[in-house]
Amino acid sequence: MTHPVFKDFRSFLIYIGTWILIIGVHFSILHFFYALPVSISAGDSILFNLLFCVLGLTPWYVLRYSQNGKPGAQYSMLVNHLTSMVVIVFIWFGISYSILSTLFGNYREYDQFLKASIPWRLVSGVFFYVLLVMVYYLVLYYYNLQEKMKNEVRLNDMIRETELDLLKSQINPHFLFNSLNSISSLTVTHPEKAREMTIKLSDFLRYNVSKGKERFTNLEKELANVHIYLEIEKVRFGSKLAFDFEVDKECLKCSLPVMILQPLYENAVKHGVYESMGEVLIKTRCKREDCCLELIITNNFEPGVASKKGAGIGLKNIRERLKIMYHNEKLLETKIIGNIFQVTLVIPVSNEQ
Repeated sequence: MTHPVFKDFRSFLIYIGTWILIIGVHFSILHFFYALPVSISAGDSILFNLLFCVLGLTPWYVLRYSQNGKPGAQYSMLVNHLTSMVVIVFIWFGISYSILSTLFGNYREYDQFLKASIPWRLVSGVFFYVLLVMVYYLVLYYYNLQEKMKNEVRLNDMIRETELDLLKSQINPHFLFNSLNSISSLTVTHPEKAREMTIKLSDFLRYNVSKGKERFTNLEKELANVHIYLEIEKVRFGSKLAFDFEVDKECLKCSLPVMILQPLYENAVKHGVYESMGEVLIKTRCKREDCCLELIITNNFEPGVASKKGAGIGLKNIRERLKIMYHNEKLLETKIIGNIFQVTLVIPVSNEQ
């Protein structure tokens, strides 16, 4: 970890500026209160404080490398700080006192003042050391807090990515299982349709594999993939399945989660087409509403006919993905209007899209 004083230029300026302020206060006391000459007041204040400014950098390393978390570490740290304080104060006072005695020792009044000031200079040295250690402790606490927050964010991102991967992995086998079952049935009754369905399925899976590691795509690509899916199902259901799309052009480039639409159309086919005797129309309408992309998908069904049961992965899967990605549980709504099942999906989009 970089020394906080040298972390950036601003921190360095704050440290130096603080000591310049201390030098100014020290000089004022000596010159105006004790009436010492300007040269002596300046020399005394600059030498004593500038030397401590340099030596004051070392307690950080004592603090930084004394934290090992072992039993008795606090006692060991206390001993290290006491030892460091005694050494630093001794070096600071010894060097400063010797130089000032040599430079201004001929000035008898200052020589007497220098000797008389030994106690409060030592006390000020201890005070400076303790103050610096407290500041370093606060800085280290802030560093650790920031690091903890970064680790929590990183962990949450990893958890979210894992959850999203798990949810996406649930979609693929679900659709593949249904499609392979359909192909298996068609190989006996309609081999040509089975071949056509296999080709379309390969196109569908190619898109799925190519987007498997991505989190977002645009609506145009998602709808193209939905078209392939519906064409796969139409090979099997024929005239029973019809679909229609009314999508504003401004919506096509909007971003949305990969494979978020697929389960909605699977749901429409499963609960609408399977048990219906007549035509089922799956209609898609899409429009841009301020900062949201609104998709409304409807399909008719025959009232009173038991729909095909499933594992319930589709809608639940979408709600979970939307909750994880947008932190909103109300982006997907379903309702029944007569014999129409309607799904409304709202995707937040930025103004730049």
